[in-house]
Formats: sequence, C-alpha cells, structure tokens
Amino acid sequence: MWLICSCLNCYNEDMKVTHNNIKDFLYTPNKYFVIPDFQRPYSWDKTNIDSLLLDIESALDKNKVHFFGSVVYVVENNDSVIIDGQQRSTTILLMLTALYHIAKDYPEKCSIPAEQIMKQYLYNEFAARVGDEENRIKLRTVTTDNEIFERIFEKGDLTEKHKESKLYRAYHQFHEYFLTKSQLERYIDVLSRFEIVTIALDAGDDNPQEVFESINSTGKALTDGDKIRNFSLMLNDKKARQHVLDTYWKVIEQSLTDINKDHITDFFRMYLISKYQRDVKLEHVYPEFRRQFESDIHDQSNIELLDSFYGEVIRYLEHYQFLKFNVDKSGAYSTFKDAGFRLNFLKIETVYPFMMRVLERYSANQLTADDVKRVFEIVETYLVRRILCNIATSGLNKFFSILDKDIQSHLSEASSVSYIDILTHVLTERIGMARFPTDLDVKNAIGSNPFYAQRSWYNNFVLSSVDDKLQANESALLRSISSGDVKVSIEHVMPQTLSKSWKDMLGSEYDTVHDQYLHTLPNLTLTGYNSEYSNKSFEVKKTIEHGFNSSPLLINSFIRDSEVWNEDTLSQRADWWLEQIKRIWPMPVTDYEAPNTDREYFFREDEDLKGTIVTSVSILGETSKVTSWADAFESIVEKLLGENPELFDTIGEDAFLARYIRPDGDNLINPREIGKTLYFIETGTDTNYKKKIIMKLLEYLDLEDEDIKVTIAR
Repeated sequence: MWLICSCLNCYNEDMKVTHNNIKDFLYTPNKYFVIPDFQRPYSWDKTNIDSLLLDIESALDKNKVHFFGSVVYVVENNDSVIIDGQQRSTTILLMLTALYHIAKDYPEKCSIPAEQIMKQYLYNEFAARVGDEENRIKLRTVTTDNEIFERIFEKGDLTEKHKESKLYRAYHQFHEYFLTKSQLERYIDVLSRFEIVTIALDAGDDNPQEVFESINSTGKALTDGDKIRNFSLMLNDKKARQHVLDTYWKVIEQSLTDINKDHITDFFRMYLISKYQRDVKLEHVYPEFRRQFESDIHDQSNIELLDSFYGEVIRYLEHYQFLKFNVDKSGAYSTFKDAGFRLNFLKIETVYPFMMRVLERYSANQLTADDVKRVFEIVETYLVRRILCNIATSGLNKFFSILDKDIQSHLSEASSVSYIDILTHVLTERIGMARFPTDLDVKNAIGSNPFYAQRSWYNNFVLSSVDDKLQANESALLRSISSGDVKVSIEHVMPQTLSKSWKDMLGSEYDTVHDQYLHTLPNLTLTGYNSEYSNKSFEVKKTIEHGFNSSPLLINSFIRDSEVWNEDTLSQRADWWLEQIKRIWPMPVTDYEAPNTDREYFFREDEDLKGTIVTSVSILGETSKVTSWADAFESIVEKLLGENPELFDTIGEDAFLARYIRPDGDNLINPREIGKTLYFIETGTDTNYKKKIIMKLLEYLDLEDEDIKVTIAR
C-alpha cells in the first residue's frame, strides 16, 4: 500500500485520499460517474475479464481481501469525473448490469431484487425524477462508448457492429458466466472485499491533465493517440474545450475509431511526417504533436487559432481516410478514386505521408486532378515493379517523407517544369535499395523470382490487373476480390505435385523445370475453381467444366492458346508477362535533367566532409551514382578489395584498418558485408573516419588522386 500512497506526493495537500472498496464507491445515491472526453474508449478484453472473475472467485472461496487499484476523480457538483480507474469502474458496472438483467429474468437466482440492484448501482433516480435523461444512467462514458452502454443497460437494439465492441463483449461474457451460477447476491457482496484507494480532487485542484499523466496506472499503457486525445480535450478554457470536442474530435474519433481498433496514433504520425517532411518515430508522435500545438496556439481560448490548427488536421484526416480506407465522403477525390483504391489494396503505407502531401497540394489547387491521378499511377508502378523484383519496401520511410520537399527544391530552380516530370526524374534516378526497377530488372525477375511466396494480396493485385487495366481501366475484378463478391484462387498451371503425365510433358529435366518455374509468375494464374483443378493433367485443366478453355479472364488467354505446358511454354509466357507489365506499369520517362551543381572531390584534399552530400563515386575509371557516404564507402572498399585480394592480409596487420574491416560483423555497430568476401565494413562511423580508411587503402595500393574520387552536392 505504501507504493500507492507514495506517488501521491505529486498532488496538493487539499485532496481527499480514502481507503475504500469498489462496492461502496459505486453505491453513491443521487450521483453519477462521468468518463471525461479526454479518456480513451473501453479497452478490457476477454483475458482481463477472465482474470477478474478468477479474483472474484478466489475472494469468495478464501474470504480474503483483494486490492483493486486506485480511482482518481474530480468532484464537480454531483459528478464524479473519473481521471484514473475508468476501465476498472466501467468493468464492474458492466458486471452489475449483467447481474441486474439476470436477476430480472431469473429472480430465483438472486435474493436481492433486480430493482434494488438497478437503483443502488446503475440508475440515478434523482436525475430520472427531474427529467435529466442524459444522466439517468449512473455512468456516462466517452462518445464512442456511451450509446452502446445505454443500449446494453436498456436492453435496446444492438447492431452487429455494437456486438463486436469490447463493451458488449465484456457484458456478454459476464452474462454468460453468471447465468450458470446461483446465489448471485454473493457476487455483489464480494465487491466489498475489492479494496481501492480513492483520490478525490476538487474542481479547482491541480491541472487534471498533469494528474492524469503522472499516475502509474496498472492498466494498459496509453498509446500516443490516447495522450493526444487527452491533451487536446483538456484545454484550460471550457468553451474552447467544448468547441474542439464538438467540431473536431468527434469527427476524428468517428473517422478513426472502430469498435475494437483505433487509428488515431497512426494518423497523427502520418500527419506529422507529411507536414514536417521528416520521419517521426512512433514513440515521438505525442511529443511532436504537443510541441506543434504549443508552438501554434499561444492562447487556448482563441477559437480562431484553434480552428486554423484543427482545420489543417481535418484536411489531412480526409487525405488519410482516402488512402487508408478508400473513403471519399465529400467526393473530392472522385476523379482518381480507382487509383486510390488500388494503392489502398497494396497496403504499403510507407508512401502515405508523400501522398497526403500531394492531396494537400490538390486541395490548395497547386495540382490538378489529372496530376494527382498520374502521381498515383507512377507510385503504383514504382511499388509493383519492386514487388515483382522482390525488393523490400522497408527502409523507404525517409525517402518518401522528404520526396515532396525534394521535388519542390527542383521546382524552385526550374519553375517551368511540371511536378510530374520532376517526380519521374527523382524516382528513376534512385539507385541501390530505393531504385526504380527497369524493364531489364523486371525481365530477369519474372522467370526466377518465386512470386507466389509474396503476400497474397500482392499476388491478387498483379494477376487481376491483366484484366482490369487492359480491358476497362477500372479495377472491377480487384474490387470484386476485395469485397468477397468473387471468389478466386491463385492456380499453379504446372501443379505443385507432379503426376506421371506432367513429368512426361515436362521431359527428362522435369525436376529442374519444376524447381525453377513452379512459383514464378509464368506458372501462375487466377481461377474460381482451384479445388477442381488439383494436379490434373494440362489437357484436363483446359477442357474440364470451368477449365482454362472456357475461362472469361484475359489472363488465361495465353494458357487457352497453348497446346503443351513445358519449359519452352513457360519461357514464352515469361515474355508474355513482360509485355503485360510494360503496358500496365510502363517505366515513366521525362526529358527533365537536373542542373549539375556537383563538384569533384579527391580524398587527399584537406577538407572536413561532415555534413556533405555525396552523389556519385568514380573508382578506377568506373562511375556510379550513390545516395549516401555509406554507399560510397562500401563501393570503394568492395572494388579495391576485389581488385587487390592481397589487401586482406595487409588489413589484418594494420591495427587501425582491422578495427573497421573485419572477417565478422559481430563487433561492428552498422556492419555491411563486402560483396561475397565474408568480410564486413563498419559504416556507422562519421564521414571523416570513412575518409581516413579510404586514404589508408590508397596509400597501401599507391594509387593516384584521379583513381578514386567522388562528386559532392554544392
């Protein structure tokens, strides 16, 4: 108990701290409990309820006291505004509601009349007498939960969505549990053994927000979205607080809070990244939001300032809803709604901050609807080609967070060039892990990349696009797959298990052909009758009812026209696929060339390289583009060691080099393997250390200045 009480030093001396129990606390005539708007919705799940029921049974069996935590509340007239302990209080009231309903339906199960349970714990009789409908039920919870709680109490109509809520699930779990019990009054009486510490604050006490944030609650940790909500709805001006709740936060909650899931943290992270055009880590979302709010809002009672601040938030919220959920309530995005649906289907949210920025420019009339549609198409092409080549999208957060800023920097120097041209230039000029795969890259990947091993929605996206993009230019098939209206499966034309007829068709090298092509794009298609195909022969797959010969899908036309399915056919279908990909996702082109403002740098020059940006590296006459000093460093070391393997012995004898170039990466901070040498280099050093390592290697090889050089952006 001392641990609980010791944390109370953060409160003032006038507060009332009482040792109590949850039964007596809730039995408060003519009062009602309010969960303030800054609190998060109810969050207890089945595991939490199971644990509580075990504690209740244990307290009954062993006649022992159970410490149930603390409840902190602000006293406002007859209200008890619960600052901490809302999850526990709401849970017990749900339990009492279930017991009330059972006692009403099965009075023989409980010696306490149902009416008494209701009046003592669930109903504010005084409010009912004076016609205060809003407060007749003893608990008024947060916006998203209040309607559900009232319907549960009144046994009103509950939609399927209501029944999916954690509130209803908790109530239903209690109802099912106690329905099998007798002497239900025991479960009410035992609540007097659930001890709590109640901390009552007067309305004029410490800022409730500071109290709220300082409590070491035993419940679930607050998300940054919870903290943003709390902060936003605890303004020091009541009128402003109500205005923000009614005008903005109800919209935010209705848009982002599903019954069992909220996307508030995710949205605000995307919003902050898009606004500031820099990556924001998940754990920094609340501090960044608070910093922005306090920077913009100097007077919390100024409605005009609040409208300006939250007006921007709501605009970005609409962009986010379109990208995340393909929701367009106002019709503002109708011209490119299908493009938005397709990007949404891919579920690659790395691009959302950039796309939110694009949609914000569209809202400000800086981009046309056709411009935005073209941006969607280029970004889709970039992502799909990377999927086809099995290049991970991880690591692109920073790139997409600053992409619009990069485009604007080019526009400032070439105002007559279009946004689309510069976007194309920036994307297609990327190299390394952020590269835009070329037609040659795609061709090489088609016949070797096990595409079937990709995420199932990637498979459906690429395969359905043959029909959707080459026939109607609207994603009818993909939409049908997404909604479940059409049931399709991914079919291996050459089956995963080869029968004798398949081995005969594939020839003597059937194992090799099977291993190479089985899961690749040339051997995949779509069908609604996957189970009927099984590993039947190619001829049967074509001619059975609903076989390939009768398939209405364009993707199956090549299969329908093929007499056999062997290595030659698979090779031909790889070519067929390349043509489809080039038509559906063509490589974007532009005539725009960025002005060359780079300068050459030789490593023996005495210059501090900290903060410089390297754009290309030239090694023994071969030049390649790079995007970071780590890439340049890796390229130089890999080339020099590849051309001069005797350097490995030299490195082992050089104490300085041996610290940064090692036969294992275990003791390096940011190791990168040097080609296939099984040696690793340390890329976590600053730029000047990289320069020292390169200069050491130059000295050992006795190279000229011109042999190794880089270009640095001015």
